[in-house]
Amino acid sequence: MDPIELKERIIENASALFFRNGVKSMTMSDIANKLGISKRTLYEVFCDKEELLMECIDYYHAKADRKIEQLTRDSENVIDTLIRLYAQNLFQVMDVGKPLMNDLKKYYSHLFRKIEDKRKEDICVFIPLFEKGAEQGLIRQDVNFEILLWMLKVQLDAVLGDDEIPTGRYSVNQFLQTIIQNFIRGIATPLGNERIDRLMENNKEEYQIKI
Repeated sequence: MDPIELKERIIENASALFFRNGVKSMTMSDIANKLGISKRTLYEVFCDKEELLMECIDYYHAKADRKIEQLTRDSENVIDTLIRLYAQNLFQVMDVGKPLMNDLKKYYSHLFRKIEDKRKEDICVFIPLFEKGAEQGLIRQDVNFEILLWMLKVQLDAVLGDDEIPTGRYSVNQFLQTIIQNFIRGIATPLGNERIDRLMENNKEEYQIKI
């Protein structure tokens, strides 16, 4: 196998293992066995587990950046973009397993801070969208966007830190739609809320999240 292809395959599969099981419980032997390669081959590509973990985090961030860029490019207007970005941010938070975050916080604090800094950076993309929406008459002009951004971060942090997200009683689609509609409806003008109604009715399946 081409060395670049091998490296990408290792990162993709190791990312799934780290994000599902955490870091502490996963050994380089576990990862090599999962990939069907020798541990020696794995160590020829990555000198240790921390280097592999760093590459996995960079891979995850690059993938998320591409998704955000695509959502922003393909959205029809600000309301559409806000809903898509909110769904994407929530997906990212729920996609990062608690075992991973706990292990990073305890054993790899510098990588934990890297993820936290990236989340803060990604959330800031909402500010220019709020401002653009206000110019288009879709977002209320009497809303303090900096406070709104802080509230959004608090919401996402709460989801990340909650061990009892009620996905057992409600579908994830219901859970997500309720959050989106309540958060964005509160800042939207009547024209903006009309757009929300059309989007949520026409794209019910689009905002589902698989955990």
